[in-house]
Amino acid sequence: MNATTFQSFAEALMAAGSLGMIAMILYKAALRHVDWELIPKAALPRVRWWSTYATRVLVISGFALLLGLAARIGVCLAR
Repeated sequence: MNATTFQSFAEALMAAGSLGMIAMILYKAALRHVDWELIPKAALPRVRWWSTYATRVLVISGFALLLGLAARIGVCLAR
């Protein structure tokens, strides 16, 4: 794997981690202000599932962001 390919992979990892973190932070903030009676009954299981796993997704996204950042710094230092 050459440096350009590795750099592209690192940047994609950083982007995915950033988007995951932003999405979960917004989701957790929205859950604080939600009116549970307005959520359709068919969507409640999905909302509960995501509220259960949102912290895990946030941590995994943060790890992906840091891993991509470390790889990107490693590419820069190797030049």
